[in-house]
Amino acid sequence: MAPEAAATARPGPSPRGRVAVCVSGRGSNLRALVERAERGSLGGEIVLVVADRACPALEWAAGRGLPTTLVEPSAHADRAAWDRALAAALTAARPDVVVLAGFMRWVGPVVLAAFAGRILNVHPSLLPAFAGRQAVADAVAAGVAVTGVTVHLVDETEDGGPILLQEPVAVPPGADEAALAERLHAVEHRLLPHAVRLALAGALRPPAGGERRAALDPAAAATLPSPRRALLSVSDKRGLADFARGLDGLGFELVSTGGTARAMREAGLAVTDVAAVTGFPEMLDGRVKTLHPRVHAGVLADRRLPDHRAQLAALAIEPFELVVVNLYPFEAAAARPDVGLDELIEEIDIGGPSLVRAAAKNHASVGVVTDPEQYAAVLGELRAGGRLSEPTRRELALAAFATTAAYDGLIAQELAARWWPERPAAPGVSGPREGLPARLRLEAERALELRYGENPHQRAALYVLPGVDPAAGPFAVGAEPRQGKPLSYNNILDAAAAAGLARDLRGPACVIVKHTNPCGVAERDDLLAAWQAALAGDPVSAFGGVVALTRPIDAVVAEALSSTFLEVVLAPGVEPEAEAILGRRENLRLLVDPALGRPAIGGIEYRSAGGALLATEADVASDEPAAWRPATTRPPSEAERRDLDLAWRVARHVKSNAIVLVRDAAVVGVGAGQMSRVDSARLAVAKAGPERARGAVCASDAFYPFPDGVTVCTDAGVTAFVQPGGSQRDAEVIAAAEQAGAAMLLTGVRHFRH
Repeated sequence: MAPEAAATARPGPSPRGRVAVCVSGRGSNLRALVERAERGSLGGEIVLVVADRACPALEWAAGRGLPTTLVEPSAHADRAAWDRALAAALTAARPDVVVLAGFMRWVGPVVLAAFAGRILNVHPSLLPAFAGRQAVADAVAAGVAVTGVTVHLVDETEDGGPILLQEPVAVPPGADEAALAERLHAVEHRLLPHAVRLALAGALRPPAGGERRAALDPAAAATLPSPRRALLSVSDKRGLADFARGLDGLGFELVSTGGTARAMREAGLAVTDVAAVTGFPEMLDGRVKTLHPRVHAGVLADRRLPDHRAQLAALAIEPFELVVVNLYPFEAAAARPDVGLDELIEEIDIGGPSLVRAAAKNHASVGVVTDPEQYAAVLGELRAGGRLSEPTRRELALAAFATTAAYDGLIAQELAARWWPERPAAPGVSGPREGLPARLRLEAERALELRYGENPHQRAALYVLPGVDPAAGPFAVGAEPRQGKPLSYNNILDAAAAAGLARDLRGPACVIVKHTNPCGVAERDDLLAAWQAALAGDPVSAFGGVVALTRPIDAVVAEALSSTFLEVVLAPGVEPEAEAILGRRENLRLLVDPALGRPAIGGIEYRSAGGALLATEADVASDEPAAWRPATTRPPSEAERRDLDLAWRVARHVKSNAIVLVRDAAVVGVGAGQMSRVDSARLAVAKAGPERARGAVCASDAFYPFPDGVTVCTDAGVTAFVQPGGSQRDAEVIAAAEQAGAAMLLTGVRHFRH
């Protein structure tokens, strides 16, 4: 402690301020000053460290190469002689500011006169309360709820000089002297360097007319250089140590908390705890860490505005240049089968999105980094240009807003699915459902940039939506072939169509798709037989097609597949020998879709329509063949029923108007996408040919508007039909089947596909 001298106006600052520090103990405040000086945020340099005794602070300063001197009272005849010696040592260093940092001597009149109005002291209380050396013990003994830290000018009184800065510090219940001292030291290490910075900038006006408190010069405060600070709080620690080491090398102070701070310290880096910035420890089991004005003001201050800079200076808040945050892994937690609702809710990040949005809003002053993939580019630009460019900050801000939007959408979707499990899961849909929602929010991430779109002159990409069940389809989480060329836009469409139909097949089965329509489908007792039967359905159209199988591929099936040119093969698995065989076809894309052979899951499907977005529940509801109503005198035989069941399952995957002919558990003819149902019937019969059409059964995805479509099929030898019914001419249609001796079942359900 030190008695202080009357304040007078101080001279203007040097081009680079000079600071002398007087110490007596461990020197933690000295270290804080040196750290700021080395980072260029103090506004000056330490030109002398002087001690009144041999102490750890003096030894540390000498080890850092700082000028040091020892001025011991015992080496001088009396206190006046020691005062003159101390003044001489300080004067020789020509400091602009002298800082008493734990200096345990009262400075004398010679020193006070030589540096009037330029000696700063830090005191562990809110002066004038608890002046003197026992300030911390006195505060504990008094049982106060709040104490604090004061930086003041030194005059001849004991801790009575003009107050420059103060900051309150809460006293935790039951805190002892050591615990409170630790909290106060953390604030001292921030407040004292800031006061020195203000003093060197000439931003502190001495009090006038007997006032105790100095005033801040807003114009001078606005000119203070901004320190280089980065706030880091990441769940994904990939690349963190190298990135933080690069920032440290560029002079950034690294501010962090929790596991991020621990990881950087383990990498040998100096880290400032967020609690040291806020004056508050983490609380509520870590729910509150960075939610504090000293953090968010440092992120949100628009440093282009002098008033914002002056406000920060007045409150001793230092701005952040970088905010590096990625969010709690909510998606990974939600995917764990054992996670309960309470545990999942704890994975909802609050402070992270708040910081990300704040930094993105203030991108004019702050760079926000939300993905480890951005580290290299950010560090490279900082090294090359010193600062991030405006285009880079804007790009980072947009990525940040997209990150928080996707995060919130995922949370809403997952919680909705858990709170209202009866509704189909769908990205962007939340809340209990009576119909589809009034507002739909979708946030998709580009998973694959394609060479071109449906045609070579069109650009295209594949996007994935967060939270989609991987069982929904082969591209729910991306598109990575096990082998072969990259997938094309049309490959993806055809593969999705094939995988969708395969989910409606039973047992070992195969589907071959061309232009999203099936040209071959078969169910058999083994996979090879299913492939052979499906290929026989339309071997010409199968050339260059996409195949989906419901069982893992073995070597025998792989050899059979290799005999035909195919674009894509999908299966729930592939044996190593089979993969090697298929690998001989260099251009063949091989996709593994583990959900093939299992029933389709529900959800919402989207498609663009005339500048808008259409949403519909997926057509995956199971049909009940046992509930189909016979419409003709003759019911279908058991064999016909089995084939009608397959034909009906296939028909829902064929573009309307759809007619599907099946014989012996294999598709023999498909009429797809025709403008009239009778033309689809003619096309299906033509594809089947006279031999295969005879004895086949027929499925129609919608009712027959006229009997002509039935007649085309019965004339070719088709013996049984399944269709929804509901036409005004149902009686005529049924009569046509009756007249031909055919059986007909009515499902009451339509399966249009446009």
